[in-house]
Amino acid sequence: MSDRRILLLRTGLLWVLLELVAAAQVHTPGGEPVLWSWGRAAAAPILWAGEAIGSFLGNVTTGVSDSAKLVVTNSRLELELETARVLQQITAEDMAAQLELNSLAAMVPNLSSTAVPARTTYRDLARGRMIALVAVDRRIAADTPVVGSTGVIGRVIRSQGRRCWIELITHPVAAIAIQTLDGRIQGLAVGSDADTLDIQFIPRQAQLLRGDELITSGADGIYPPGLPVGRVIAVRESASAFLEVKAEPSATIATTRVVLLLDGWMGDLDEEDLVQ
Repeated sequence: MSDRRILLLRTGLLWVLLELVAAAQVHTPGGEPVLWSWGRAAAAPILWAGEAIGSFLGNVTTGVSDSAKLVVTNSRLELELETARVLQQITAEDMAAQLELNSLAAMVPNLSSTAVPARTTYRDLARGRMIALVAVDRRIAADTPVVGSTGVIGRVIRSQGRRCWIELITHPVAAIAIQTLDGRIQGLAVGSDADTLDIQFIPRQAQLLRGDELITSGADGIYPPGLPVGRVIAVRESASAFLEVKAEPSATIATTRVVLLLDGWMGDLDEEDLVQ
């Protein structure tokens, strides 16, 4: 640095120092030293910036806190909404079950006093099995007929406590004595590996058509007469003395919620009064 520049720098610094000394001696009309007024004016932007930064950080903190509270509130509302949906589904299931129970009582009015209602809890259509729970512990005899709101479901094969194991009419070894509504044609409905019934021992000369309703005849001694079993869906001639007949079950086994266990029906009622 040249001597001239050093001299100018020293002169400037000296001038600034003299100005500061003079400002310290001079007062504003309000009695405040000018030097203090200069310092406050110089510090004002810094203080304003600090306040602005502090306000910004405060707003950010408040925003983060409010966001966290909002997330918690949303989670709680989602949980309450899901709970309400589940309760609605349960209520709808209970109402549907009650409607099915009313339909069952109307289908077998003379058996309603001896029948035991049960709620289905498990079904395996491929294996032809179902499990239903009764309200209280009681023994349900084997071979007790089981009916749904639209027709025969099957029969009880075992019971323990409140649980009953049911063999569906579609099980390959299941068999029900059936007849047409007018009683002119009688046969045997046997389960198959599919969701249909094989109707056996129908003579070739029998006038059985698609759409004909089949009901229990009572000849097997297990099922009361007059209960809906199935509807004919196919009729074919065969080389034997009997027709090949297929029927679909009347009962909606896959969606049945409530069943009636017709416990002790044979000993309590006369056969002609069982089903209206």
